[in-house]
Amino acid sequence: MSRVAAAGLVAGLVVACGPKDQAAGEVDGSGKTGTASKSATPTPARTPGSPKKTPGTPTKAPSATPSSKPSGGGGGGAKALTCAQLQNASLDGGGLEGYGIAGASLSGGRWEGPDGVVIELQPQCAVGDITGDGAADAVGALKISTGGTGRFYTLVTWRNDGGTPVPAATAELGDRTPVVSVDFPSAGPPRQVTVVYRTRGDDDPAAVVTLTRTAVYEVSGASMVELHHSDAPYTP
Repeated sequence: MSRVAAAGLVAGLVVACGPKDQAAGEVDGSGKTGTASKSATPTPARTPGSPKKTPGTPTKAPSATPSSKPSGGGGGGAKALTCAQLQNASLDGGGLEGYGIAGASLSGGRWEGPDGVVIELQPQCAVGDITGDGAADAVGALKISTGGTGRFYTLVTWRNDGGTPVPAATAELGDRTPVVSVDFPSAGPPRQVTVVYRTRGDDDPAAVVTLTRTAVYEVSGASMVELHHSDAPYTP
């Protein structure tokens, strides 16, 4: 084949195939190094930012309101006892157990036991808070007969248990020592009761009374404790 024909054939092939892509680092016919085309990296879509967090207003803890403490069963909210309630009051407890009257109650101011014991409520009575729980209690006197010549007088405090009289404390005044009065002095110290009764001197016979005793008592546990007393001569 002649040189002219060969040159024409090469030129035709170049036109038919078109330019060849250059790989990175290859040199083209002009002496320049080819640069490989980079594949386009998709730009991630911008995610809209979260709304700016506004700090919430701190919740204020509610202040504690002190609750009023309810009074107990015999507290100041209980209705005051009355002397009339003692007519049918319980004799169970409060130091009266020694007379064998457990579980007994007065009926119309009187109780009779099977062994001849008779208990009679005396008319002297006073109402006031002697136990210190804020409720008005009742203090009265009982005459206890055991079948012989003895007539034993006992001072009794009935505490206020929600409006019900319950025996709480006692004090024995002695044999044949009738009670004259029971009183809560308005000007006296709180939780103290004044009792006036007839009695006798240590050397006097039991059949007579020669003194009027004025004694002041308070409740201590299951007992009524005498704080002090004064005596005045008494002639029947």
